[in-house]
Amino acid sequence: MTKYKTTVSFSASSRAAGKMLTLAAGLALAAGCGTADDGTGSANDGGGGGDGSVDQSDARVFETVTLTGRVMAPSGEFPISGALVYFTTTAPEPIPSGVYDYECDDMQGKPHTLTNPDGTWSIDVPVGSWDLVTRKGNFRRIRSLDVVTGMESAVPEEQTTLPGATTDDGLDTIPTFGVVKTSPDLTYNLLGKFGMGQVDGSGELIEGSEQFDIYADATGGSYPHTSALFDDQSVLNSYQMIYLPCFSSNVGVAFVNDHVDMLREYVSAGGRIYNSCTVSLWSESAFPDYIDFYQGDEATKFDIGRRTNGAYQTTGDVLDDGLGAWLSVVTSESPNSVPFSNGYVTIDATTEVDDGRGLEEDNGVVKPYTWVEDNGSYPGSPLMVTYNYDAGKVFYSVYETSEGSPTMTPQELVLLYVILEVGVCENIDDIID
Repeated sequence: MTKYKTTVSFSASSRAAGKMLTLAAGLALAAGCGTADDGTGSANDGGGGGDGSVDQSDARVFETVTLTGRVMAPSGEFPISGALVYFTTTAPEPIPSGVYDYECDDMQGKPHTLTNPDGTWSIDVPVGSWDLVTRKGNFRRIRSLDVVTGMESAVPEEQTTLPGATTDDGLDTIPTFGVVKTSPDLTYNLLGKFGMGQVDGSGELIEGSEQFDIYADATGGSYPHTSALFDDQSVLNSYQMIYLPCFSSNVGVAFVNDHVDMLREYVSAGGRIYNSCTVSLWSESAFPDYIDFYQGDEATKFDIGRRTNGAYQTTGDVLDDGLGAWLSVVTSESPNSVPFSNGYVTIDATTEVDDGRGLEEDNGVVKPYTWVEDNGSYPGSPLMVTYNYDAGKVFYSVYETSEGSPTMTPQELVLLYVILEVGVCENIDDIID
């Protein structure tokens, strides 16, 4: 594979003193130490992850340098929490372009860590030639880096910024998204502001700049219709995540109910679904057992669970610690009182179901997870819920992204964080000591 070779000039005034670390001879190092295989950092390589431990029975002493950096969004506007950063001497295998069963990369023998809420990281790396890999879900950047004694500890930010587009050389990879363009949930603008496209001064996506596929809920125009996403199972399965936002309803209720098997097959194989607001039919028709909506769950209308005719505003209490810590970095809003606007639907409860579709660690029980809970207009009502289904996941949000703004609103930041988390492998935290 042709690599983008980055030879960084570091100042002599290094703050990183060399350390002595005992590592397995299996780590391939430069500087006269020969080359050995440390394992393949595959997109599909075997579940769980190594903790970086080594076999002390065949060990050598190598000099290491403490390297630091920060992972940023493709736009460069805010940091990425919980991104995997690691060093490897074997080029990672390509990430599949469509739906697949995403298991965590094997980190055995690879210096690695997850980023802090502010995107920062620090790793002790042996002197030598490495591939520096940054990954958040199916966003991945690979850069070559020579680690030498006395080098500056800070790795340039560009090397660990998540990519906004896939490159032919495989060094930058982004997820494959199929996004229904509709209103009022402007997820295409959200992704554009994240850095997967260009936006104008009002925050509107500039048509043609998007690095994802758009399906138009209205007929006519330059984009294929929503129904084309369901022309064949292979079309649906060509995307790692599909977006069915409010108010993607042009296809009609009968169309959705006629395609529930396709949706189930898609998620079962590892696909992700984003669904929101008053088109809850998309997720509820295919997966009716896990969320209990207001006044019943019958799949006879798009706006299952609709509470009000007019939009309501409220505040939400962030229940997820990681999301709360990240929000404290990127916004001044309190994680205990995040403002949400333009809601219509409410959720009464979520239900754990022992149907064999959940995680192995949960003995197959599907356990819906509430990220944010209403503590304003309808206290205790979940605002954002995700659940596993075989190899895939479903994300339903009561709220959406209807506000036009060139910057991310707190509501959009919450949505984006959960979208990114839905895309990662299960139990990624387990790879860190």
